Amino acid sequence: MKKMILIAGAFLTSTLVWAHPAGPGVTNAKAVELSAHRIDRLVALGKIDASFLKNLAKIEVSITPDQAPVFYKVKVSQTQPLQGMPMQVDISFDDDGKPLAFQIIAGGVAGPDPGWIDKNADTLAENCLHYILENNADAKIALFDKGLSTFSLSKGILNGETVSRGQAISMLTTERLNIYLKLDGTFISAEVIP
Repeated sequence: MKKMILIAGAFLTSTLVWAHPAGPGVTNAKAVELSAHRIDRLVALGKIDASFLKNLAKIEVSITPDQAPVFYKVKVSQTQPLQGMPMQVDISFDDDGKPLAFQIIAGGVAGPDPGWIDKNADTLAENCLHYILENNADAKIALFDKGLSTFSLSKGILNGETVSRGQAISMLTTERLNIYLKLDGTFISAEVIP
């Protein structure tokens, strides 16, 4: 019996020690990517307006280590309407990226539909964020993985073709990361710009 208690105690102690050896379990970019997943889920559950899927324009993340269990606060905004504030939702996550709560910010107005053809804005944003998460071994991209503060999605023209442009801004650099996708979500290219 004593051996069993000692073994169980040793196991529990070792798992607690290794829980987060070097900080949070997810990066800022992962918290933003998880927000895109959460938006999709909240719409499917009927908890938020479906316009968030097609009108998503910006995702901002901040770290709040002094508000445990909340570690990440993420604000998801729709396209800017002609008048008033865009519709927004705040999502809070723990340091492992587990969603804790969401709150619709009162007073928001649905913005204009950007007219995404093949994929909705939420899916395009998620695909852009996958580029950051899958290429974070590159020192320049790692700055956007760890320090991402704002991600925005817009239409643009690249080589004469209408494309989706995701732009990442990091707290760790003054440079910006542009990620270009075809309107069907297929990766085209990425560039770090001053």
